Amino acid sequence: MALLATLLGNPQPRRLLGRIEARERVATRLPWVLGFMGLWALFIFGRLLQLQLVEHRRYQIRAEHQHTVEVPIPPVRGELLDRRGESLAISLKSESLFCTPQAFYPEYKTEKGEDRNWGKPDLKAANEVAVKLAKVLDIPKRVLLERLLTPKPFVWIERQLGPSKAAAVKALEEDCLGFLPESSRHYPRGSLACQILGFTNIDGKGQLGIEQAFDEQLAGVQGKLIAPRDAKGHLLILQENYAEVPVNGITFKLTIDATIQHLVEDALEEGVRLSHPLTAYAVVVDPNTGEILAMAGTPTFNPNHILPAKFMNRPMSDLNPAERAELRVEQDRQKAARRVHPVEDAYEPGSTMKIFTAAIALEERKVHLGEKIDCGPGRMNFGNGITVTDTHHHGVITFEEILTQSSNIGAAKLGLRVEPADHYRYLRAFGFGEPTGLNFPGETQGRLIAPDRWSFPTQITFSYGYGLSTSPLQILMAGCAVANGGRLMRPFLVKDIFNDQGKLLKETKPLMRKQVISEETSALMREVLKGVITNGTGKKAKLEGVEALGKTGTARKLIDGEYDARRHYASFMGFFPADKPQYGMLFMLDDPQGDVTGGDVAAPLFKKIGDAIWRYRQNSNTDDQTPDLKLSLRDWPSSENDEAVVHVERGRVPELKGLALKTAIQRIVMSGGIPQVEGSPGGSMATRVLGQSPESGAPLDETRIVKVRLGTAGNASNPGSQVP
Repeated sequence: MALLATLLGNPQPRRLLGRIEARERVATRLPWVLGFMGLWALFIFGRLLQLQLVEHRRYQIRAEHQHTVEVPIPPVRGELLDRRGESLAISLKSESLFCTPQAFYPEYKTEKGEDRNWGKPDLKAANEVAVKLAKVLDIPKRVLLERLLTPKPFVWIERQLGPSKAAAVKALEEDCLGFLPESSRHYPRGSLACQILGFTNIDGKGQLGIEQAFDEQLAGVQGKLIAPRDAKGHLLILQENYAEVPVNGITFKLTIDATIQHLVEDALEEGVRLSHPLTAYAVVVDPNTGEILAMAGTPTFNPNHILPAKFMNRPMSDLNPAERAELRVEQDRQKAARRVHPVEDAYEPGSTMKIFTAAIALEERKVHLGEKIDCGPGRMNFGNGITVTDTHHHGVITFEEILTQSSNIGAAKLGLRVEPADHYRYLRAFGFGEPTGLNFPGETQGRLIAPDRWSFPTQITFSYGYGLSTSPLQILMAGCAVANGGRLMRPFLVKDIFNDQGKLLKETKPLMRKQVISEETSALMREVLKGVITNGTGKKAKLEGVEALGKTGTARKLIDGEYDARRHYASFMGFFPADKPQYGMLFMLDDPQGDVTGGDVAAPLFKKIGDAIWRYRQNSNTDDQTPDLKLSLRDWPSSENDEAVVHVERGRVPELKGLALKTAIQRIVMSGGIPQVEGSPGGSMATRVLGQSPESGAPLDETRIVKVRLGTAGNASNPGSQVP
């Protein structure tokens, strides 16, 4: 029947869901399955919310670390200019070489957060690159290998490469290497004013002088670049990826006159050559404003080359014993050369202090011009075992002759006429025992004890310059107060401050700290101090064509608690023109050999510089003007048709004679050299290069310095002009 029913198309119904028990199990379990699926969907949705909202930033940072690197971009450091606008410190464009070490780590990958799994390095590949770089950079292979394998996303290999080395590295075409633009500090005048200017380290941080004192303002604000990686992990340096745009540093115009500074440094070298002192130093100021026109000391250093090239990029372990000893000697010399003696040294001034003893006595009406004072036979007992001696037997002399003949006995008698409290008050008013206000790194305030600590001989020895200490700048500023009408001025080195667009931000105004003595007393002291030069101990300081005034100083040095009669500080402080001083100078020689008095060794230096400054003043316009040209390369054009880039071969000295200074400097930099200017552009567009060293076509040596000597356009055709 069943078969028949099938054939007739009427089959029996089948149980599609199986047995009753199976249907019941499905009906029972289905809610659980649906519930589990709902919970799973809810979990997935919650996890998505967590990833998108809660942990979004963490994974974004992780992705950025995988695909990008944050690179610091230093700003262009501000310039340092002299008072006439001549560049003393500039920043030149350079390139710095870096490496992405992950290129040598095949197993490199990022983990959770900022963690990275570096794995084992490919030593063979890294060694091959290190060998190539060592030949180009003159750096030991093992040092380069260590840098290449440093487990960091970004590692500097060599900073501020010269054009020739940068081109040689680029020719290697190594994917793991890259370049970033930087600026390197350069000092066009070499060692000129090195202690005032200071220098910067490889990171552009000021280490001495103005560079250190105003480091933050000069440095500007560092920028930040987000550099993406390509598929191989190489960085793509694109300026449009700046996260923070760098802000260039501000420019400082100093009170320094480069010409006067050069004259002073030459005179100090001559003084060292003739008298062989331990050190020699000098300061030149404008007595009426406090502007420091020059300040120098010996020995000096070249901030462009802090160490000889043979010691650069070489660890101590690579040096042999002789080289290590040579390096230590050079480091000691550099340390001594970086001391700014005029502001850091404190010494007992000796006879220059008699100026202030006399001025105080005059101001207090304790003495009058022409008054006769008995100085005895060159030796006088003041009681309590205190004996004061003179170098000569003066007998009875006038008040004026106490200064012109530099009598210790006469000065002591003048000092004792003034009450100790008044004496101390005037010395403090002259600025002794406190900083000058220059705010220069390392400045000393000297030593001046209060009257309640004075013993019987204190006021006596103070009167002729012993028992207190002062810096050369400190006593010169006090001397300016005697010469300028009685006004103690604050010294300063920064005249104007500009932003990188040339806009004036701040102008420093002269500041009078105190009226110490009256104009009448100041005028009387000027008349008295003229006699020191005309017929006194300072005859060798007499200037040509202009009258000057001043005072010699010879102070015995205190050695192991006793004054050594054979060791001295020899000094001369002077001012000119005498009727209305516009220049104040102090020269100091520490422990000169042979003739040791200030009149013998320091006064001639005053004459040498005074005569030169007066000629310079008479023959040139020294008004403060910004010249039409500057040595800064920051905004100079570099188009292909610019005169400065025509026929310039990298690695060889270009032809410079007859070129404008701006063009010559640019050509030197384009060739890979470092310009050093001899002479002053003077703010004239007619200034041309008269001579150069080395000659054109010569290969650039390891120092890369190219000297140019300047003159006016009318003299530029002289073929014999050459830098000696």
